[in-house]
Amino acid sequence: MLGLGSDVLANILAVVIIGVLGWIFSVLLRLPFVYRKRRQLFHFLGITQHCPKFIAYLSTVFVQPGGSLDFRGIPRTFAGPAVPAAELSTIEPVARLFNDPLLDSLPTPIRSWLGNKVHWSFQNISPLFLASPQDRNQVEPGNILTVGSQYYNSAGNLYTATCSPILNMEQVSQSMVIRVKQGPRQGEIFQQRPGQADDLAIVEKLHDSATESTVFIAAGLGVVGTMGAVHYLVDNWEKLRKDFNTKPFALCLRFQDIRTDPHTLKKPIELSRFQLG
Repeated sequence: MLGLGSDVLANILAVVIIGVLGWIFSVLLRLPFVYRKRRQLFHFLGITQHCPKFIAYLSTVFVQPGGSLDFRGIPRTFAGPAVPAAELSTIEPVARLFNDPLLDSLPTPIRSWLGNKVHWSFQNISPLFLASPQDRNQVEPGNILTVGSQYYNSAGNLYTATCSPILNMEQVSQSMVIRVKQGPRQGEIFQQRPGQADDLAIVEKLHDSATESTVFIAAGLGVVGTMGAVHYLVDNWEKLRKDFNTKPFALCLRFQDIRTDPHTLKKPIELSRFQLG
């Protein structure tokens, strides 16, 4: 009986050891691919070991006292900053960019050791989501994603004014358009098609020389365009990195049938792309 018990215990220990060694071997095989993807992502976003911060600024509307209604339409006293609900839904896809199933499943001590001893990109780096401040001078420096147009996002307003974007939103008569501000096509405009339920959006990457950081603008004429611009950036960053490397660029997108097509966010039409230099 003692010999039988010893054999069972030895078998259990062998299975455990084989399982642990297999897990370690699997992690070691997958780590180079994780490293490559995270290095490319962080390079595209401007994230470095010395500047790992990435901030996503959401649009902010400032409600005046007595200017809000409850679900019954009764005026209420709420006042202060509020983030549009639609933009809150962009938090999940942006945050997902920074997640990795392998790294996230590792015990904290192992993850810390990898980040400190092997390569800094293995660290648990996550974006910070903030409502854009009322005063654009309060925008924190760092690598930035501004969600929404410069009319509702003070960070977008700041970088539109200081970083010379290729594309910019403007009001012409009663309509909003996207105008080309630089290059051989300067002055050209993109606008919604008459009689069509379209939305247009800008996806642009800028370099802020004042802080030596990277700024992304994802902004639509309407809600659908803004949400679609964020999803486009998240879904296509690898292709954009290959096409433009680290250089600034701008794209104008169209989203069609926004009133009837629930999947229009995932069906962007690239109207034009721009790159200076």
